[in-house]
Amino acid sequence: MRAKFIFEVSEKQGQVHELPIYYRAIFMSFLKRALSLYNQEYFNRLYWWEDKKNKWQKPFVFAVNLPNMNFQDDTVSFRGDILLNLSTSDYEFFVNMYNSLLNNRLYPYPLTDSCKIALKRTYLLREPEKFDSKMTFKTFAPILIEKKEGNKKVPVLPFDEEFEEVFNDVIDFEIRNIRLLRGQNRELQKRLTFRPINVQKTVVKHRISDFVETTGKDIMFLTGFSGLFELSGDPEDLKELYQNGIGFRRGQGFGFVEVAK
Repeated sequence: MRAKFIFEVSEKQGQVHELPIYYRAIFMSFLKRALSLYNQEYFNRLYWWEDKKNKWQKPFVFAVNLPNMNFQDDTVSFRGDILLNLSTSDYEFFVNMYNSLLNNRLYPYPLTDSCKIALKRTYLLREPEKFDSKMTFKTFAPILIEKKEGNKKVPVLPFDEEFEEVFNDVIDFEIRNIRLLRGQNRELQKRLTFRPINVQKTVVKHRISDFVETTGKDIMFLTGFSGLFELSGDPEDLKELYQNGIGFRRGQGFGFVEVAK
C-alpha cells in the first residue's frame, strides 16, 4: 500500500521556504503526532512497550521531497509544495496513518516556528502488478546499511568487499521483524544479489532525541548510498522491500525505493 501526500506551506513567506537540515526528523515527529491524535491506542502499541520506547522495527517507510532544494550549512531552502511518500505492507498501519493525515485538526501544522503546512491533496498509488526475481530500483531516500564493530555502528557501502554479506544479514533481520508483526516467522526466502548500476555515497545530517541525550551533540552524520541498482532474489522478498523500504531507520525517512522503469 502506497500513498502520496502533498502539503502547501500555509503561511505567506514568499516563494522560498526553509527547514532545518534534519527535516526528516521533523516529518517523523509530524507522523507520530498525527497518529497519536487519531488513534492513541494504536500509536502506543507501535511506539511504546509499557513505559519504554518500543524499538522494534516499524512496518513502514516514508520519503520527503522538497522541490528545488538548496542546502546551506544547517538549513535547506525549497520552493513549492512538500511531497510526502508513504509505503507499508501493513494494512492496519496504512488505514490509521492515512486517516490520521486527513485529520483537519492537525492543520495548519507547525513544522517549525516559521513553517506551517496544510494538506492540499492525497493520492493512492498503484503498486506493480507483478514482482520478478530480478528488478531494478531507484532510491527516493538514502539507504543505510551498517555493521557492528565493538560498540560502534559502521556504514557499509556497495563499493565495500563485504557489502553483499552484510546487506543480506541486515535485510534478513528486517524482513523477519516485519513478518513477525503479521504473525509470520519467516526469514529471507532466498539470498539477495545486489548489483550497483549508478550508485553514489551519501552523507546526511540527522537528529533524534536519543542521540542528543546520549552524546550531547545536536547533529549526527549518517553515511549511506543513493541511486540505481538491481536486486535479485525471491519475488515475495523484493515486494516486501519495495513496500517497507530497505535498511536502517526506514521509519525516520530513509530507505524508500521505487521500481525503475
